[in-house]
Amino acid sequence: MMLVLAVAVMFCAPVRAESKREYQQRFQMMLDYAVRSNEYIRRHLGDRGLCAYAAEMAAKNADAAEQMTPPPLYADLHPHFLLVLENIERAFYYASKGKQDRYRHHQKIVRKELRILEAMAEKERLQLYLWDRDW
Repeated sequence: MMLVLAVAVMFCAPVRAESKREYQQRFQMMLDYAVRSNEYIRRHLGDRGLCAYAAEMAAKNADAAEQMTPPPLYADLHPHFLLVLENIERAFYYASKGKQDRYRHHQKIVRKELRILEAMAEKERLQLYLWDRDW
C-alpha cells in the first residue's frame, strides 16, 4: 500500500482540486500518507538513506498540496495541512543528516498542527484520514 501511494506522489502532475470531492480525496490521501510515513520513519531513524528517500517523497507531497485550491469548507484547514506536510518533509530531511535536535523540533510542529487539524475537522465533521487512525 505504501509503495502505491509513494508512486502516486512521485509521478503525479501538479494537482489542482477542481471540486470539493476531488480536494477532499487528495487531502485525505496526502495527509494519510504523510502521517503513516512519519510513523514509519520515526521507527527507522537510524536508516539515513531511508530518511533521505522519505524526505524526497514528502517534498513532492508538500509541493503538490501547495498547488491545491481548497473549497470553502477546507479553507481554514488548508494552512495547517500545509504546515503538517512541510514540517514532515523538514523532519525527514534533518533525520537524513543525523540532526536529531532539528528533527525533534519539526516533529513538535507536526504534532501541534495535527492536533489543530483534528480539532477543526471534528468541529466541521470532516474525515481527515483514508482509514480510522487506530495505528
